[in-house]
Amino acid sequence: MRSPPIPQRIPPLQWRGPAFIWTPFALALAIGWPAPVFANESALQRLALVAGAVMFALALMTLGASWAIGRAPRTRRVVVLHVLCAGALTAFAAPFVLTELLALVTGGERAGNFSASMSVALTPLALVLGLPMALVSGTVFAWTALRRPRHEQVDERIFVADSDVQPFR
Repeated sequence: MRSPPIPQRIPPLQWRGPAFIWTPFALALAIGWPAPVFANESALQRLALVAGAVMFALALMTLGASWAIGRAPRTRRVVVLHVLCAGALTAFAAPFVLTELLALVTGGERAGNFSASMSVALTPLALVLGLPMALVSGTVFAWTALRRPRHEQVDERIFVADSDVQPFR
């Protein structure tokens, strides 16, 4: 039995087809899964949904930029890393944005105990809560929206001929 040829490079991931169905479904799953976790707290539920939407907006922008420059992700791990980086940025900025939004809602004055020092104090907690949620969301999105190309769809030019393979030289 002849083994398949050894690939020179890993083919990039492809969007699961039809993309106009699978991509929104994957985004809804990835952004919406924290909502049942906070079923009793509607404020935390809304905050988790908004943070997830912001996180995926940033992650999809970086993924789109990498696709545009010709460096499409080849593994799901790369997609999850894009989501994790966007999640870290979102979780890091969340306490500061919350403080400013509360000041805006109260007419320009700081609301109660929320100040810049309180935002700094809440940042580690936001990271501890936000990064695991980003990891799960990124994994759900990568496995739902993207797939590896089937062998028939892989360009045969990326494979080396059997006669060119010399493993122990």
